[in-house]
Amino acid sequence: MQIELSRDDAVTLRDLLRDKVVELDKEINRTDSLAFKQELRQLDRTIERVLGEVSTALANVPAE
Repeated sequence: MQIELSRDDAVTLRDLLRDKVVELDKEINRTDSLAFKQELRQLDRTIERVLGEVSTALANVPAE
C-alpha cells in the first residue's frame, strides 16, 4: 500500500509517531500485566517500523 503525503504532512506524521513511541515506552514500563505489555511492545515495533519508513522517505525528498 502507498500513501501520498505532502512534505509538511509527512513531517507532522513523523513527529506524532515519535511522540507515541515515547508514550508507549513509558506505558510499557508502568504496566504490570504481561499480556498487555506484550501488546504494547508489538504496537511499539509496528510504530517504529512505520516511523523508519516515513523518516527514510523524508530524507529522500528535497526540502521545499
